[in-house]
Amino acid sequence: MNRAKYYTQQKFDVLEDIDLSTNLLILQQFAAKWCKSKPDNLDLQALKDAVLKVSIIANKMNYEKQLYHITIEEFRGDKLRAIERARKAEEELKQVKPKIENL
Repeated sequence: MNRAKYYTQQKFDVLEDIDLSTNLLILQQFAAKWCKSKPDNLDLQALKDAVLKVSIIANKMNYEKQLYHITIEEFRGDKLRAIERARKAEEELKQVKPKIENL
């Protein structure tokens, strides 16, 4: 994957996360304000509860997405280190092999 595209996508993901969080906070504020003004309205209570549940789910999904990206980066790093070690071992083998054959 092209690194520039990857980092650009990460920036868009961050902006999207900020937008989601902002909109959820706005919904929470309105729901709380309306529930305070009409505490007996069951529909508003249900709306407030639903907004809070959606906010919790969205935060959990965002957290899991971050963990996914961290894990992918760790796997990518492990893979690159393993490839580098294999290349280094091959080079050392090329240097040692002629010496062993001459024995």
